[in-house]
Amino acid sequence: MTKTLVDKAKSILEGIEIGFFDTAKNWNVDNYDEYYKYFSHPDFEVRKYSLLIFAAGLGNWHIGSANIFRPIEKKEKWFNSFKDKMYYFEDYVRSFIDNREAIKQEFPILHNAIALYLIRLDNEKRFEYIFSSVDKQLFIVLRQVLIDSGLEVKHQYNFNDLLREVGLPTFFKN
Repeated sequence: MTKTLVDKAKSILEGIEIGFFDTAKNWNVDNYDEYYKYFSHPDFEVRKYSLLIFAAGLGNWHIGSANIFRPIEKKEKWFNSFKDKMYYFEDYVRSFIDNREAIKQEFPILHNAIALYLIRLDNEKRFEYIFSSVDKQLFIVLRQVLIDSGLEVKHQYNFNDLLREVGLPTFFKN
C-alpha cells in the first residue's frame, strides 16, 4: 500500500510535540513528496502537514540537525540517484510567497514560525550565496515579504500555541 501525503508527513514529523521543529526528522526517501504543491490544497490536513514539513525542514536547517534543502550543484554531485526526490528550496519559497496571505490568515503562528526561520537563516548566510543558481529576484521578493511581516529575529512564538493552532497534541506545559 502506498502512503498518502499526510501519512508520509506524519512519519517525518513523528514526535514533533516533544522535539520542536529543529530536531532532526525522518527525511528518508519513502516519506518524500513535493509538499510545497499543497500549501493551498482544499483539504485542511494536507495544507497543514505540508506547511509543517516546510517549517520542520527550516528548523532542522537552522539548528543544523539536518539539511533537506541543498544547492542544486551539491545535489547533482552527491545525490544523482535521488534527484527526483530532492527538496528544492526555491519551490518552497515560491509557494510560501504565493500563498502567504492565506497561510497567515489560517495559521498565523505557523506562518510566523516559517517567516522567523527564513529571516534567521538568511541573516546567517544570504540565500543567494547558498543557492547561487536560483534567480536572485526570488530572494529579493522573499526579503520584502519578510520585512512586510513585521517580524524580526528577536521575535519568538509559543510552540504549544502553534501545535494547538494546527490541532496537534502538546507535550510540554506552558
